[in-house]
Amino acid sequence: MAVSRWMGRGLVALVAVGLLSARSPGADAPAPQPPAPAPLAEAAGRMTVPPGFNVRLFAGEPDVVQPIAFTWDHRGRMWVVQCLSYPNWAMDDSKPGTDSIIILEDTDHDGKFDKRTVFADKLRNVSAIEVGFGGVWIGAIPYLQFIPDRDGDDKPDGPPENLLDGWNVKEVKHNIFSSFTWGPDGWLYATNGIQSKSAVGKPGTPAEKRVKFDCGVWRYHPTKHLFEVVCVGTTNPWGLDFDEYGNCFFTNCVIAHLWHAIPGAHFQRMYGQHTNPYHYGYMQSCADHLHWGGGSWTESRGGQGKHSEAGGGHAHIGAMVYQGDNWPDEYRGGLYTCNLHGNRVNHDIFEAKGSGVVAHHGKDFLLANDTWFRGLAIKSGPDGAVYICDWTDTGECHNYVVVDRMNGRLYRVAFGTPSTVPADLSKLDDTGLIKLLDHKNQWWTRTARRLLQERTATGKLGGDTVASLRKALDVTNDPKAKLRALWHLVAVDGVTPELLTQLTGDSPYVAGWAIRLAVDGGRPSDALLARFAELARSSESPVVRLNLASALQRLPVADRWAIAEGLVQHDDNEDANLPLMVWFGVEPLVSADLSRAMALAEKSKLKIVQQYIARRAVDGVSKPGMEAVVALLDKTSDQELRKWLLVGLKEGLAGLRKVDMPAAWPQVYQKLLASNRGEVREGATQVGLVFGDTLALGDLRKQATDATADPQARQRAIQSLVTAKDADLAPLLHKLLDDRDVRTTAIKAIAAVGHADSAKEIIKRYGKLTVFEKPDAVQTLVSRPAYASALLDAIEAGTVARADLTAYSVRQLANITDAGVKAKLAKVWGDVRPTDKDKQQKIKDYKKLFAADVLAKADLANGKGVYAKTCAACHTLFNEGGKVGPDLTGSQRTNLDYVLENVVDPSAQVAREFRVTIIDTKDDRTIDGIVTAENDKSVTIRTTNEEITVPVSEIRKRRQSPLSMMPEGQLDTMPEKDRVDLIGYLMK
Repeated sequence: MAVSRWMGRGLVALVAVGLLSARSPGADAPAPQPPAPAPLAEAAGRMTVPPGFNVRLFAGEPDVVQPIAFTWDHRGRMWVVQCLSYPNWAMDDSKPGTDSIIILEDTDHDGKFDKRTVFADKLRNVSAIEVGFGGVWIGAIPYLQFIPDRDGDDKPDGPPENLLDGWNVKEVKHNIFSSFTWGPDGWLYATNGIQSKSAVGKPGTPAEKRVKFDCGVWRYHPTKHLFEVVCVGTTNPWGLDFDEYGNCFFTNCVIAHLWHAIPGAHFQRMYGQHTNPYHYGYMQSCADHLHWGGGSWTESRGGQGKHSEAGGGHAHIGAMVYQGDNWPDEYRGGLYTCNLHGNRVNHDIFEAKGSGVVAHHGKDFLLANDTWFRGLAIKSGPDGAVYICDWTDTGECHNYVVVDRMNGRLYRVAFGTPSTVPADLSKLDDTGLIKLLDHKNQWWTRTARRLLQERTATGKLGGDTVASLRKALDVTNDPKAKLRALWHLVAVDGVTPELLTQLTGDSPYVAGWAIRLAVDGGRPSDALLARFAELARSSESPVVRLNLASALQRLPVADRWAIAEGLVQHDDNEDANLPLMVWFGVEPLVSADLSRAMALAEKSKLKIVQQYIARRAVDGVSKPGMEAVVALLDKTSDQELRKWLLVGLKEGLAGLRKVDMPAAWPQVYQKLLASNRGEVREGATQVGLVFGDTLALGDLRKQATDATADPQARQRAIQSLVTAKDADLAPLLHKLLDDRDVRTTAIKAIAAVGHADSAKEIIKRYGKLTVFEKPDAVQTLVSRPAYASALLDAIEAGTVARADLTAYSVRQLANITDAGVKAKLAKVWGDVRPTDKDKQQKIKDYKKLFAADVLAKADLANGKGVYAKTCAACHTLFNEGGKVGPDLTGSQRTNLDYVLENVVDPSAQVAREFRVTIIDTKDDRTIDGIVTAENDKSVTIRTTNEEITVPVSEIRKRRQSPLSMMPEGQLDTMPEKDRVDLIGYLMK
């Protein structure tokens, strides 16, 4: 069951406003209705919170519906976005929309609103909000908009102004931007989802000058009107906040849930490639745990099972680092996020580690005890209590077809009775705002900072305000207090290069922010750059070194060398962030000055930097680069350095059959073979093969056939011989078909080596192959016309069972253009692709077969076995299986209509990332799969059983299929019992 619309639309939860497309039930079999949401008057009382806490309904339907985001103004009022556009985003700017912004005010401070004002309506596609600078900032895909209200009368001064555009709205359902948050540096921060392939710029910006990106964090300056990408990667971020040290964290769905948004970071992605092909490696989550127990997410509902113990599920929305003054101190500094699958609020506990933090699993803070609870945002308020907005709907998260627009709730979670909130901070003078620097509730400090920044922008700042803030900075030794004073100075334009230079000698986080602010304003002064280089060499703080590594990417290339030379000489190999962050800053240096880059590799104690410098030096088949790496291999006697240079050299030459051998290689090769390190000897042999070294070729043949050698080393030797297209490889592979240690590798290798006898040799042994080896054999036999013809003859003769052809392999056969193969396939198999009418009838027939009483008797053990044979090569279920398609565990598998429509007609809707690519090579091989990486020299394609890198020079034809990777007809090939057992297993 390879990849279907389950992949394209999200069998995995791709969250935000709707993780999954909930299919509407067929007319002949209405789906059971979910329980009603908790009654409005009872919902808060049903929730479970720690002792001493209480939950109160702040607002609910009909006063608020579809609350997707909220924020606070300087008067302590809540601004809420009611998003009725979802899921049918408005595409026509000339027509009024259905979204609105309301202001909810709690005038008597009893924890429930008592005044409601509609600020704006008829808006379109609004998913994020912040207030400040004389108006309201909204994310209204495809626009970042500003609605002016400079007189503060709660009425727009005019229509929304489009500040930026280019966010993709046409191809997304839920991967939109979200989580507007003012950063301590005065920028507006936000997140963006993976399916929103965007090209952002001011209206009218030409395509070549737009910023292209998808998932990650971005920011916009409210007065300088600058847009920047902060970091990229993950899947669908939705939730962002800053801790007391100014660390930015964001929450994410599907893959790991929590990430440290280091400027310049490139994080793991769910799929797709980053825009820079030379980043090579990607950073990981800062959390040491998942909130998903490995079973069906539906088990988490009701707070039962291993999902509940782990945290409820893998879809997270909203992020808050608690820094209020109402909750007890033991909760301060923790990260809180809404878990959609688990209908709860998770709690992560931070621990400083190395250059960053690690987040540990804390006890879940809140259980809603309501299957309709869909928390989308969580923020602390002016009173120190915490407020949560609840979309209130069913499905895994929000349905695309049936959306309940009648509900929506906002809750206040307090410890005891919160303190009363004064009415309006804007009435305080500058001195009064400065006094809020040390307020325990950071809402006050953050709001004061924004107001000071607004006054600076409008020329209304008091004349002695900068001096007062500078004094506050100078008199404290508390790093947190000093940071707050520094951020306030940023807000009032009171930061100078001299001050930043001074602060680089302060505590790690203060020094780190001084470095960060210094590069925010363009190229720092020469004095600051010299100071950075000194810190890179001498600082014992990994936090300082991380900020320097981050700063590298913002500096001109010529200014990076001295800082990079200092950073690479620290042994930070075990740090979660530094090795890759240093590399991201070093990468352009390799092409700028090759000899200096090789000297940097020689000095480096960072293995990744050594490896990637070598890889970058030869990437693109650079002759000077190869010569430079070989020269360093010759020069150094450091075996560890040699190991990583060879790894990088091999990676840089990946996808190439043969390149011209550097003149010094034969001599260097002999030195490397004399190494006492096996990795060095093996790496040298593999590289030598690409250089056309006949000695290396002989060494690899010996290794491949040595039955006493390590099986994994033998398998790597075979793969290297395949890469080199060894002319004598086929007879060797035929012999290895009888060697169980390397038989699977040999079978796969035969697909890449066209030989007249290969199909005969495999078919001759087919009956003796294991159940795990036969699928690989079939995959090899459908890869070439001659092999395919022999396979179809063997099926007709009964040597190979017809049932061993999967729907995927049948489709591969159909993609072979040879007329003889097509004729034999029609004879052995019949029609490959049924009509739409046939599919609809088949769905109806299967629904009758899979009646509830029949599925109740399914043999789940056999179903698991069928799944392993049919689906596991591509999908993961309950922590087992492949990674071509999405993880099936978190899906609507309990909905038979959904399952059948995806299985019977998997290509009805499929995202472009998951459409099949068909590559025909010049030597008659046909490869079907999903492209996972490509550059100007090779294409890497993932099939059901392996990942193949094909040199561009060997591609005869490349075709993009409109079909999903998951083929049709999966169930048709199975006996009826296996069909029932498989569906029963999938739906359990």
